[in-house]
Amino acid sequence: MKVILTKDHHELGINGSLVNVSEGYARNYLLPNNLAVRATANVEKHYEDRKKARAKKEAAIRENAQTLAAKIETLTLEATAKVGEEGRLYGTITTKEVMELLVAQHQIEVNRKQIEIPSPIKVVGVHKVNIKLHPEVSASLKLNVQSDAPEEESLDETADA
Repeated sequence: MKVILTKDHHELGINGSLVNVSEGYARNYLLPNNLAVRATANVEKHYEDRKKARAKKEAAIRENAQTLAAKIETLTLEATAKVGEEGRLYGTITTKEVMELLVAQHQIEVNRKQIEIPSPIKVVGVHKVNIKLHPEVSASLKLNVQSDAPEEESLDETADA
């Protein structure tokens, strides 16, 4: 019996797939649990139309992600943090802080789960941060971490003189 899946199934396929299953499996499991519908001509046409609309929507989302990725690639974020000896930070720069910096400095909103920091940011300097905007599109930006109190260091040096 041919059925069209209404939900993703780990063995049969994804939502909207046309699959051929045994009559008993369809009647006793798939149809009663609303995992599939019988594949008639009208139902096939309906799911084909939905599949085309979903593909069109996905293409628009991917294009928006690519545009945003091109913009993000040119950005440099400026962050300040408390710094100890030898330029080491007290703590680390987190994905939440990067997300807040993106909004504050460039009005770009992303979910913090989309932000990937390759290695913990624990020292002053320029670091690379990856942002996964779409399963097929990612971008990287530069994060410039600076000390939040460079004036104090220069004051200490003049006091010692």
